[in-house]
Amino acid sequence: MPLIQREAVAPMALPREEHPVPEAGGDVVVQGMDLAQFQRFAAAQRRAAEPREGETDAEARERSGVELVPLLLHLCVQAGDGQPLYSPSEWGAFARLHPDRTVLLAEAATRLSGLGDEKKA
Repeated sequence: MPLIQREAVAPMALPREEHPVPEAGGDVVVQGMDLAQFQRFAAAQRRAAEPREGETDAEARERSGVELVPLLLHLCVQAGDGQPLYSPSEWGAFARLHPDRTVLLAEAATRLSGLGDEKKA
C-alpha cells in the first residue's frame, strides 16, 4: 500500500450535533467525548457502580446512573465558545428542573460518545 499524502489524510473530528435548549437560553453543541474525557467518564462509572454499604447491585446501578448524568452532560454539552455549558453540579440542578430536556441531551451525548454501543471494543 502506498504512503498516504498529507492532502489525502481524512480529517479527524468528533461527532457533534446542535440541540435546542431554550431553558439555557438557546442552542448548544453536544459532542462525543474524546479519549481523555472517555477515560475520565469510565473511571467515574466504575467507581459509581460499586455498591455502597447496605446497597444492592441493582440499587448501585440505579444510583450510579443518576450520579453520572451530570458528568456526562458536563463533558459533552458545550456553549457556542466550545466550553462546557455547565459544571456537573449545575447540570444536577438543571436535571432536577428540566428532566425531559436532560434525558434528550443525555441520549444524544451517549450516542455521540459511543456509550452502550454493542460493537464497541
